[in-house]
Amino acid sequence: MADQGQQDLHFRCADVGDKSCKWEARGKNEKEIMDQVERHGREAHNVHMDDNMRRQVSQAINRRAA
Repeated sequence: MADQGQQDLHFRCADVGDKSCKWEARGKNEKEIMDQVERHGREAHNVHMDDNMRRQVSQAINRRAA
């Protein structure tokens, strides 16, 4: 992944999963977000991520200038 500089990353579960889920994650890099998303998926939705789901999550991560 290219250097994101001083950007924060943000992900909302509702963007790829249960539309009623209000859970969100923030982090400094995609791995940090993905770790949180995988844990949330297992614990809240009993979902174990495969490559397709990881791709969807990666595409739904938003970059915000800090």
